[in-house]
Amino acid sequence: MDSHDLIVIGGGAAGLGAALYAARFRLNVLALAKEFGGTGNIAHRVDNWIGEPGISGFDLMQKFIEHVKQYGVPMIQEEVTAVSKTADGFEVAASDTRYSTRMIVFSNGMAHRKLGVPGEEEYAGRGVHYCYTCDGPLYRGKRLAVIGGSDAAALGTMFLSEYATKVYTVFRRERMTAEPVSMERVQKLVNAEFVPSSNVTEVIGDGTKVTQAKLDTGRVLDIDGLFIEIGHLPLNQLARDLGVETDAKGFIKVNSRQETNVHGILAAGDITNATELKQFITSAAEGSIAAQTAYHTISKGR
Repeated sequence: MDSHDLIVIGGGAAGLGAALYAARFRLNVLALAKEFGGTGNIAHRVDNWIGEPGISGFDLMQKFIEHVKQYGVPMIQEEVTAVSKTADGFEVAASDTRYSTRMIVFSNGMAHRKLGVPGEEEYAGRGVHYCYTCDGPLYRGKRLAVIGGSDAAALGTMFLSEYATKVYTVFRRERMTAEPVSMERVQKLVNAEFVPSSNVTEVIGDGTKVTQAKLDTGRVLDIDGLFIEIGHLPLNQLARDLGVETDAKGFIKVNSRQETNVHGILAAGDITNATELKQFITSAAEGSIAAQTAYHTISKGR
């Protein structure tokens, strides 16, 4: 069984940041991820990574990946299925392979939150989508709806407006909570319409594709596609199985050193409660801090 100082679980900005800094600290580090780049790969346009204005998420993640590779970090694209405690640290199972390690960084991020309404599962991939950059271009000349009031929903509206004849942005509050810069851009779109104080109660289709979205206000939107941007759920089960504490929303609790309540287990990025600002820049920073913590912990033999 391969043995390591540190295994990083997750391949997004936090995981890649942790892997890079661990290598710089000369730790024997292994990175495991279902997909390197993570959800960053599907970000259409990134305007808040310092020094790279307007870069696509995919291109930014490729830069991260290439940088980590320069340090010779083994990067294995496998989904971790289980983690268990051992006498000397931890054992990590991925596919048919097992790895041992002294410490772990959980940086496996979040999954899309679903509406949980009739028709959503039935029409998933047939009009109901969770990635506007992936599937939006398929709807050129169509009528679409974006569900959500966050910055992601605003960015989704902007992206889809480039293809659709009409984009409805449906959100449950009176106002969206997107960043001011994003709101200014969305409000200038001629083919976008805000639908505030509304919730989707049912996705309606003709058996093969989406045709309508029913709202709790009684309004029915005639659409060809629905893009859901209502937040994410932290992928915390592997950590919780080890006794790692989470907050009321499911985010892993960490201190300023990215340490959890379980010795030897660190966490970084979107999966943690470290900050409400879930961005590439904060995730990469948390990953870097976690790697430094691992280095100090191992070097002191704790």
